[in-house]
Amino acid sequence: MTSEIPEMKMGHVAKCIRCDRVIYKNSWCNPAGLFALCLTALMMTIPAFNLPLFSIHLLGITEETNLLQGAMMMIDSAPLVSFVVILCAAIAPTLLILSIAISSGYLAINYKSTYLPKLFKITRLLIHWSMLEVYMVSLMVAIFKLMNYADLYLGLGFYFFVGLLLLNMTIISNYSNHKYWEKYQSL
Repeated sequence: MTSEIPEMKMGHVAKCIRCDRVIYKNSWCNPAGLFALCLTALMMTIPAFNLPLFSIHLLGITEETNLLQGAMMMIDSAPLVSFVVILCAAIAPTLLILSIAISSGYLAINYKSTYLPKLFKITRLLIHWSMLEVYMVSLMVAIFKLMNYADLYLGLGFYFFVGLLLLNMTIISNYSNHKYWEKYQSL
C-alpha cells in the first residue's frame, strides 16, 4: 500500500495526523546551491576538527585541544564514548556532507549515475548519525562548567566549528531525499 503525495504549495509540509512526523515537504530542489554549500562545509571541516577549540589556563599551565584530540584522550578510559564522539561529531557529518555534495554535483549537471540511488540511501542513513549540534551543546556545557575553575580562551577552531555547524544545519534543512529521487528519475 502506498500513499499519494498531496498537491502542496512550495514550502509547505505534510505531517502524519497520528504522530505529527513530517511525511513530505515541498521544498525547492536546488542541487547547484547545495553543492556550493557542501564544498564550503568540506573546506571548513579541516580547520574545525584540527585547530584548537579552546585553551585552558590553570595554575600557570595552558593546554589546548581540538575535537579529535579530545576524543582520542578518552580512548583509554572510555573507548566506546570516544568512538561515538568521533563517529557522530567527525566521521558521519563529513561523510554526510560529502555524499550530498556528490549527489548534488551529479544532479546539478544532469548526469544520471548508476550509483546515485545507493548514495541517496546512504545519505538518508547518515542524516541520523550526524550530530554536530549535540557535540556543540556538550562543548558549551563543559566550557560553562570549567569557567569557574580556570581561564578559558576560545580558539580559532571553535569559530570554524560554529560555522561548520551552521552550514551543516542549512544543508540538512534544504536537502530533500524525496526531491533528489524525483530529480534523478526525471533525468
